[in-house]
Amino acid sequence: MPMLFIHTILPWLLPLFILGTPDTLLLQQDMAQDLARLQGNSGYYISDNGSASPSLQTVAADLQLFAVAAGMDLSQATYTTNRQGNHQVDKWQFAAGEIRTIYQIRSTVHLDTVVTQQYLDNRPPTRQHITNNFTFRTYAVATASNPLKLYYLTEQDQGLLTYSIGERQVQLGYARKKEGLVDVLPQLEQEVNRLLKSTVN
Repeated sequence: MPMLFIHTILPWLLPLFILGTPDTLLLQQDMAQDLARLQGNSGYYISDNGSASPSLQTVAADLQLFAVAAGMDLSQATYTTNRQGNHQVDKWQFAAGEIRTIYQIRSTVHLDTVVTQQYLDNRPPTRQHITNNFTFRTYAVATASNPLKLYYLTEQDQGLLTYSIGERQVQLGYARKKEGLVDVLPQLEQEVNRLLKSTVN
């Protein structure tokens, strides 16, 4: 049964309550929250370039790969951190094993803009002032054979936005989008990709 399948995955992902200290990997916590949010919400759609019929069950199965990275013993890794603009970049490097590096990028974005709404029925355009705050977290995992094997992007209030496993890319859209998300997401992804390219070994 699909619901039973999800319920078997969630307890495995649910961590103890974790404080967001600078050296804390929040991937496990975010995955559990994102899956729980999806399970309780039918207003979303999934785009998957590797599946003709993606579903919550396929997402949950995919995230088991991320859970392996989330469960790594970080005491065996070398931890470094630096701040670049609105991005806090945390990095755990392992000297041996299949997983070599785990990246966590915490990004804060404040939006304060005016957008013009155009209409198709010849009504005059209207201007709307949008202000909002966003907290994004991006995770990337480098393996011995692939410098960017896993990628996961979530927003604190909206939830899971996209993830990739090698060449396979999955995107999630929501009927009720956080106001301003479509305005800030493209630039956020560009900045994060730039940061990863400059830091990935």
